[in-house]
Amino acid sequence: MKSPAASADLSDLPALKVLARARAEGRMPHAVLLTGADGAVLARAAEQLAALHLGDADPLGHPDCRVLRPAKKSRRITIDNTLEIVAALRLTSLSPHRVVIVNEPDRFQSESANAFLKTLEEPPPGTLIILQTANYYRVLPTILSRCLRFHVAGDAPVLADPSWSDWLREMEKLLARMVKGPASPTARISEVFIPLYALCARLEVLLELFVDEALKAAPPPPPTDEDEDDAELAYEESVRRGVRARMLVSIEEKLRLIGRTHPGCAEQVALSVGYLEDARHRMELNYQVVAAFEQFLLRTLRTFAVRPREA
Repeated sequence: MKSPAASADLSDLPALKVLARARAEGRMPHAVLLTGADGAVLARAAEQLAALHLGDADPLGHPDCRVLRPAKKSRRITIDNTLEIVAALRLTSLSPHRVVIVNEPDRFQSESANAFLKTLEEPPPGTLIILQTANYYRVLPTILSRCLRFHVAGDAPVLADPSWSDWLREMEKLLARMVKGPASPTARISEVFIPLYALCARLEVLLELFVDEALKAAPPPPPTDEDEDDAELAYEESVRRGVRARMLVSIEEKLRLIGRTHPGCAEQVALSVGYLEDARHRMELNYQVVAAFEQFLLRTLRTFAVRPREA
């Protein structure tokens, strides 16, 4: 079934123009990696490229189109799903062309990636493997080296909800307090620690609120061979991951704003950005969001506490 998102025409994208010309001239690469900031645009571009290769406006419904994606709450591409795709490609195809769409190849388990490498390097004749991810820097080098990469322009959607803007203002106030230091040691609890834990609690609430809103607005997940409950859970986790990433980008922007406003804090801000990246990695490993964010804020607080207080 063709997803609603795929109906938008992306034929003006330079990457798709180049690949369309390559296919017309018989030079279509066997493996293409689409990267960019907007996950929704990447998914649509991958589907449109699949439609081009198969000559079918509804590629996801085509019998020679397979989709490999992260599964279950772990959000990893499992060995079982990978071997299923590899085995399916050994069967006789119904048409001269076949497509495998790999969503989020940065989520390959190591054993899954190893099982897929031979197929990625030498797929059956007429096969196009399309990989797409917004996290290009996390894709294994062994995967990258076997693909022709194309960047798909587009910024990640911005969270414009007023409640998130309010949260960011409170976050900025807390960061400013960390820069200047509390008025006195006894004021630290009321000026820093109470707002810190309040921000952590609100972050979790807002994340779930935004995920619910995104799921209501998003098109239904594409068809899959997975168990229906597993597929729904994997789809929800994918949406949650995207929303969370946008929230963390906004937080990093606030950190960098502090660095520009207070040049003397450049070292502390750089360390804090690193702490935020550590928190991001923990969340990717299903570490509790609140616990990971709390650790980030506490480490940031300690970093600013050891520097002289600004006037």
